[in-house]
Amino acid sequence: MDFKLAIILCICLATIVMGIPYESPNIIREKRDVMETMKSTWSDVVKSLNDAGDAVVHVFKPTEKSVVNKMADGIKSITE
Repeated sequence: MDFKLAIILCICLATIVMGIPYESPNIIREKRDVMETMKSTWSDVVKSLNDAGDAVVHVFKPTEKSVVNKMADGIKSITE
């Protein structure tokens, strides 16, 4: 009777151990690589959006003088 109980317990233990997923170090490294790729991609997206925002600001508020202002300054310097 004890022999049958021991066999049943060993079979149950083996079934439980086989049912638990095993993660090898390669899988852990792949997960880490995916996270690093996602972080770098997000950084690139943020930088692109920042550059696009700067470009929109420069369209509506240019840092250089407009052509009309340059022409007006040129005419003022000729007349002076």
